[in-house]
Amino acid sequence: MPEREIYLLSPRALSPETIAVAFAKTSRAPESFREIAAELSDEKSAQFHEKWVVGYGHASVAEHAVLHFAFENVSRIAIETIESSRLASYTEKSTRYQKWGQADFTIPPELDGHPLRDEFIETVRLLFSTYAESLDPVKNLILGKSPRRENESDEAYDRRIRSQYVDRCRFILPAAANANVGMTANARVIEMVIRKMLSHPLAEVRQIGEKMKEVAKAETPTLVKYADAVPYVVETIKD
Repeated sequence: MPEREIYLLSPRALSPETIAVAFAKTSRAPESFREIAAELSDEKSAQFHEKWVVGYGHASVAEHAVLHFAFENVSRIAIETIESSRLASYTEKSTRYQKWGQADFTIPPELDGHPLRDEFIETVRLLFSTYAESLDPVKNLILGKSPRRENESDEAYDRRIRSQYVDRCRFILPAAANANVGMTANARVIEMVIRKMLSHPLAEVRQIGEKMKEVAKAETPTLVKYADAVPYVVETIKD
């Protein structure tokens, strides 16, 4: 009786596209995953994906190729689009525990050369200054209502209080406020997210989609190469 085996196909040793092919081939090949993977190269994996995933539409194969994206200094409104797929995992810079600086915001590309650009910047800076000026008064209010617990350390007390006053002040921040987010998803989801972003009405989101596609192609060149804007989605959003 064959011995049971459970092991990882490591992304340190194999590319995401190769891992996806190794899993896909098990439906027709009797060899072990290790043996299948050992016969594959990046070129052979790309040929497989061109034929079966792209050519025949077996998109589920792409679900075995997993990518980890780091997005930094993108607006909160853009993050909402990035996080719109629930078939992915996200960790976002917390507005509950971290404080925002005066320059931590994105100016929409649509405002380049626009007469309202200066007014937009002034309004956002007013919101940020109001946010900054609100932190200490709200903190003092919370301190008055939340006394230190018995045997609570300075660090633990500060962390507990911070989560309350920073959390309340964050609602002043505009949608243009920047944040960072980490995203883990398979290539099939990534392809769908890129298409959605390239079809988005906001230029910032489309720019992020272009960069996302460029970065993804470095790891999964075949699986995302045809991720483009979808005319139907573009027209539907307009309607």
